[in-house]
Amino acid sequence: MGRQAHLLFCTAAIWAAASATPAFGQEESPEALPAAEAADDGAIVVTARRREERLADVPTAASVIDITSLTDRGGATGSGELLADQPSVRFNNLNSSVTSEISIRASSTARATNGDPSVGLYRNGAYIAGGPVGGRNFTRLDLLDIGRVEVLRGTQGALYGRNAVGGAINIISAEPQFDLSGWASARYGFENNSFQMQGAVNVPLADGLALRLSGDLVEQDKGFFYNPDNDVYFDRQKGHGLRGQLRLKRGPVDAIIIAETQRLTTPAIHYQIFIPAGTPGFPGGYIQDRFRYPWNTAPRASQDVDGLQAIVRVDLGGADLTSTTSFRKRHSEYDLDNDAISPAELARARAAGEVGALTPLDPNTASYVVDTTDNFSQDIHVTGSNGPLAWLVGAEMLLLDSDFSVTTTRTPTLANPSPGNIAPARLHFESYAAYGSLGYDITESLNLTGELRYTRDSRSISARLYDLGTGLPTGGPSRVIDDSINADNLSYNATLSYKLTRDVLAYAKVGSSYRAGGFNTRLSDPRAPSPVQVLFGNENSTSYEAGFKGSPVRRGYFAIAGYYTELEDLIAQVDDGCALTNPACPVAAVAYLTNAGDAKSWGVEAEYSQGFDLGEGSGRLALSGSRQGGKVKSGRYDGLELAQVPDWLASANLNLRYPVTNDISLTSNVLVSGQWGGKQELTASSVDLDDYVLVNLRVGVEVGKVSISAFANNLFDKIYYVAQAPTINRYSQPRVIGVEGRISF
Repeated sequence: MGRQAHLLFCTAAIWAAASATPAFGQEESPEALPAAEAADDGAIVVTARRREERLADVPTAASVIDITSLTDRGGATGSGELLADQPSVRFNNLNSSVTSEISIRASSTARATNGDPSVGLYRNGAYIAGGPVGGRNFTRLDLLDIGRVEVLRGTQGALYGRNAVGGAINIISAEPQFDLSGWASARYGFENNSFQMQGAVNVPLADGLALRLSGDLVEQDKGFFYNPDNDVYFDRQKGHGLRGQLRLKRGPVDAIIIAETQRLTTPAIHYQIFIPAGTPGFPGGYIQDRFRYPWNTAPRASQDVDGLQAIVRVDLGGADLTSTTSFRKRHSEYDLDNDAISPAELARARAAGEVGALTPLDPNTASYVVDTTDNFSQDIHVTGSNGPLAWLVGAEMLLLDSDFSVTTTRTPTLANPSPGNIAPARLHFESYAAYGSLGYDITESLNLTGELRYTRDSRSISARLYDLGTGLPTGGPSRVIDDSINADNLSYNATLSYKLTRDVLAYAKVGSSYRAGGFNTRLSDPRAPSPVQVLFGNENSTSYEAGFKGSPVRRGYFAIAGYYTELEDLIAQVDDGCALTNPACPVAAVAYLTNAGDAKSWGVEAEYSQGFDLGEGSGRLALSGSRQGGKVKSGRYDGLELAQVPDWLASANLNLRYPVTNDISLTSNVLVSGQWGGKQELTASSVDLDDYVLVNLRVGVEVGKVSISAFANNLFDKIYYVAQAPTINRYSQPRVIGVEGRISF
């Protein structure tokens, strides 16, 4: 299907929702559900242990983002927006969705490498992470038409498998319903000329048969970070997402087939060059404007996704079977100006004495990164209970193939006439697992549950380096890579829980997990002081946790937990030592992953939410906070603090609704989030993470099923460093003010 046809279908799907009638869909419309009538958070049904349970009864640190609370604060089109109010959860923002990633409970990040994440990412129970680029973050398509989001904090290796060291996040899409219903929204941001439309419609086709169509459209040609050489904004967005679901519910069988696609130009990687005066080779210093970057390589990033899922649930009579089959093709690309300067700008900077006349910079070096990853997974499990026993048995298979290439260009010279090189790599990953759990009610209040998973992984790589001019192999034997890793793992979890009262649960648990090792496919410049190592092994962890949770007061819910984690062979991101200020290797550094030794992490976290009445109106206040930290305990990084781990994270989310008449209500939402402390890098000279407090404000009016609201994201226009390196700064997005209209049926 061509791009025009996709756009036409997307627009048609959204406006079809606007022409539908009656109720909202999977949940009652958020606008029609006052907080006073809503159940407390602990009563929400989740599948955190792969079976349906009340959140308050699950003996682990878990949170749920439901569609009501998400809509109240304006929805989310990125992982940072989605997870802004979650305790111990940090979104490592690298300005582009193809390289950003999520961390939970001080779990390490892979930043700018091709390693797996330290958090398990799931859509409808299917593992969707992995691959060299774009596989450590949810895509925009994943956040379309959400039903709920389950955030599981802490080691989840026994039930969720590989890479769930910090936890797991499962985005569950809204399912087809058996009535004619839907919703649609349109949003406009003034500062960046951003226009977005989203919507969904349910169509009943026959008894027990329903169709749901969802669509997403974004058009944003402007932004805040500008590239004057190519007259383009780094943070522009343009594209669409489409999803179709067919649901059949007959007798004991409930089956859903999902087909979806995304074609998206997403914000590109961008950064400011910051080199103080007096730096060798830069006598006058060279500092670019915070928001204008003179790249002669046009910035670009894109991410296309095609997916198919089949979810089958069967009531076996005394047991429930769930089968989830998923295929996902993700194609990610980005272009990067390695020197971050154009020939004209370099000539100006040399003439001004900012850059030395002999400083060896090549303004035509650039990288073009392409990754196509196919991910096929199959999970099947059966759950049941018999008196005091609750059990689960399951099996999982994951097959992942990635074709990855980095093309690097340069200016040919007499000494080296090559225009650059291309480094293609082929990655193949197979993983098979069997898992299960057994819980026993020792008394009416005391429960003991054990979980176990055996996993067998096989990973292989084939990589080469070719000259762009001749097409011949180059780089010598070190650039011919054919290697493999085979490993197995036994992860466990043991939990003892006790009901202190009918509404308060205490628990203690110990569990293990692992983060899969792999290969660094983007190798260093031959001049690099610390060349990239190809192989790195698995990271293994054992975590201890204790906590309390429950709903002791009406419309209130709390959870408190503390944890300590031992990490063996920590997978950490370092770089090869190249820098624009390094005369031996004056190009951008290449980041890579290595096993940095044993480490420990720890933390405490708390969350509380409370619904309340306010005269004739109602509201809900949700608070969260966490303190975390960690250090390396052995090897060359012994004693260093873990990188990208803020000392403190906190948030407050207040939602208010006040009726003016029977059909008209005033609404408002305030979301405050912040971080304090921590280190940027795993080095003794690392700078601190930047502290910040962000405030999002939304006010509106509802008339029946129609709402109109005004919003200000980053209300006080706080600009902070999202990343800092010796010569590079990355900044956050400034304030965006806009309006949004929404209708539900």
